[in-house]
Amino acid sequence: MTPEGVQSGELKCSQEIPSSYMSITRRLMLAFTAFPAFSVALAAADVYPPPGNALHDLQQARQRAKSSGKLLMVVFGGNWCEDCRVLHARLGESPIREYVEKHFEAVGINIGEMNANLQIAKDMGVTLNKGVPAAGFFDPGGKPIGLTNNGELEPSRQYDARQVLTFLRKVAEEHVIEKPK
Repeated sequence: MTPEGVQSGELKCSQEIPSSYMSITRRLMLAFTAFPAFSVALAAADVYPPPGNALHDLQQARQRAKSSGKLLMVVFGGNWCEDCRVLHARLGESPIREYVEKHFEAVGINIGEMNANLQIAKDMGVTLNKGVPAAGFFDPGGKPIGLTNNGELEPSRQYDARQVLTFLRKVAEEHVIEKPK
């Protein structure tokens, strides 16, 4: 049975379906096709993994540091924190990225809304009371070589690439933590 006015196999939507329904259908289709792209964009915006991954991610980073002989860099922060996001972006810029890859095994620990993985930070000697991002640096055997417990990284929005690279060089080469200048 074919709808009235339709030739064999030919459906003319404008004749069979009122335009208001077509408009709603188009909007729904657009929303459903755009939603996955929007979700991917939001997920890509997160710079820290889910808080529940912290112990596993830290254990893997410790193993990589031990086997590679590199320093372990553990950065505590949250996806809501602009300074954390800026530092994360800086660590991905060249030549910082190459320096980090050569000298560090890095891992990010998500502190949620200052309510997750706080015990991990405490156990590692990293205090978060001066703000985030905060980091701990450890030799390949796990011994602390530097902690940013005085808020050295907290104003990361103020640091350019040269300052971040200089900070990392001091940590890796001298085992010194100094606020970037």
